[in-house]
Amino acid sequence: MMHHLFSSILVNHVLNHTAGLHNALAGISENDHKLFCDFDECLKRIATVAPETEPGRVQLYHYLSYGWLCGGIIEHATGKKFQDILEEAIVRPLGIEGEFYIGIPPGVESRLATLTIDRDDLILFDPEHDIYKSSLYSGSWPSSYTFNMVSTLIPLMNTLNARRSIQPAGNGHFSTRALARYYATLADGGVVPSRHPSSPLPPLESHPTKDDVNTKIFTNPKEKMHDAFYGSGDYKDLALPNSGFGLGFVRLNTTGGSVIGVGHMGLGGSTGHCDINNRFAIAVTVNKLSLGALTGEIIKFVCLELDLPIPQLYDSLSVK
Repeated sequence: MMHHLFSSILVNHVLNHTAGLHNALAGISENDHKLFCDFDECLKRIATVAPETEPGRVQLYHYLSYGWLCGGIIEHATGKKFQDILEEAIVRPLGIEGEFYIGIPPGVESRLATLTIDRDDLILFDPEHDIYKSSLYSGSWPSSYTFNMVSTLIPLMNTLNARRSIQPAGNGHFSTRALARYYATLADGGVVPSRHPSSPLPPLESHPTKDDVNTKIFTNPKEKMHDAFYGSGDYKDLALPNSGFGLGFVRLNTTGGSVIGVGHMGLGGSTGHCDINNRFAIAVTVNKLSLGALTGEIIKFVCLELDLPIPQLYDSLSVK
């Protein structure tokens, strides 16, 4: 039965968090740090794990296994290492060298923030807590996504070994502007935006300037790419209907229910998204991790100032 279910997992199931491997290797960040930092060994182990639900049927957030699954697919499809593909497909075309890493190279350590957690806030991950139960995505979180997991994962991610490891679902080291530039590119269907001439932020010393205009990182038409992100149009049969996730991204809805864009809230409040309808992209990064109330206030403030719709995800958050 295990091999039958695993062989029926498709790429769209992985992208839509319906692969049934949401708890795959659960506990390794608490119990096996060496394994957690070994990307290739994690791929081997995850290939032996039986899906807990029939692929394509149940959407549960693959909070860490998503990184190994997507990374493994990328490596096997291209025959190249994950970091090489990241550089070739995203970092260099977007001109964000020195600001966008999954697994840091030597010499970057001094530029990294140290992560801390708001324990009083994140303890609300207790499944019995009323705030957890009322969360928009509480029904999408698997049983192993707990406060204990978070409270052990964060100190681990501050270690050098973890920061140098390849963990695409939990080891992103980004500047806010690089993350926003990535989402701006997605908003325009893969067309890389030119640099703003009046930007007050000079590039990092390790970041060579590029003024490439109209570089395109996707070959499909913009509308097709956006349908894929939403899991709509020609891709509607590849995503679970009326769910929080499209293909690879969270669908962003207004409080009225209309879909306006895609993005993803990271663990602890860091986030990025694009309002595709308005060609708007924004990112917020934090180093004290909480349930994201402050992030929500920042997003709401910016959207109100620009007269843009507020995604329901952020509008539902408020500062304690």
